[in-house]
Amino acid sequence: MVEFRNVSVTFKQNKNTVEAVKNVSFTINKGDIFGIVGGSGAGKSTLLRTVNLLQPLSSGDVLVNGSSIKDYKGAKLRQLRQNIGMIFQHFNLAENKTVYENIAFVLKTADWKKNDIKNRVNELLKFVNLSDKADTYPSKLSGGQKQRVAIARALANNTDILLCDEPTSALDAETTASVLELLKEVNEKLGVTIIIITHELDVVKSICNRTAVMSEGTVVETGEVYQVFTNPQNEFTKQLIAHTQNFEIPPEIRENITGPVVKITYLGERAAEAVLSQTASDYNVRYNILHGKIEYIGSKPLGILYVNITGESSDVEQTIKALSEKTYETEVILSA
Repeated sequence: MVEFRNVSVTFKQNKNTVEAVKNVSFTINKGDIFGIVGGSGAGKSTLLRTVNLLQPLSSGDVLVNGSSIKDYKGAKLRQLRQNIGMIFQHFNLAENKTVYENIAFVLKTADWKKNDIKNRVNELLKFVNLSDKADTYPSKLSGGQKQRVAIARALANNTDILLCDEPTSALDAETTASVLELLKEVNEKLGVTIIIITHELDVVKSICNRTAVMSEGTVVETGEVYQVFTNPQNEFTKQLIAHTQNFEIPPEIRENITGPVVKITYLGERAAEAVLSQTASDYNVRYNILHGKIEYIGSKPLGILYVNITGESSDVEQTIKALSEKTYETEVILSA
């Protein structure tokens, strides 16, 4: 569907050459919800904009549906952009136009007939659950409603690909969840391939099936989201994920701890197994759970627990060994 082949993008800035994207190659399949994640300045947004040539390539190539687009101009470029919708962090709605007019404008520029425009806009407003807001101006909408209008506008021309540049960064947690749910529906019901740029790992975990991790203009890791989050291969990816998983034991609790504290990671079906109760019974130890959670990435569970183990030193040692064998990873983060 979208293939990046050795894509590089450079800018001139204060007489210096800035390499925003460096020799990037990977493929996004038809039907993917693909997340491109990384910190500020990683080159994510620049790479995204090469898909519809809002950002020209310095070298390399981008293929859309098997065709090279790097030399597209005129009518071919307009046709490409009509088939690729885009939404942004701050919505980019025309404040002087109603919700209906914001969506209809895209269709007018594509020479749709008046009655077809009316039918299509009403269809989209129903899909994004905003039929009652057709005559409302953006200033009267909430952030979530504005993004729903932006999504409807991006889909108006029977879009094949939807580019999302930090689509939830300006939204609160509850609104973010509802917008992400809508994007899932766009993917599942309309068959639209979605590419999401974000610095929020929770967005990638909740909606994407595949991901690429970017750092300083390069892609350091790609793969299925569950695999990347549970078994990262690149050091930058490991650090990025660790920031969301680490738990700092408060000093007042640390002072009163006897016995080691271990971080236990469970994957797949074992995330729901009663490993702690079984080992407590087998080795006569006690557990104090300091922190823990089970989250689901693409319906597959990932469990992380921080526990303090107390008992006879030999029993504790055997327990840690047993936990290492029965879980994905058991790491001693605080010794006795």
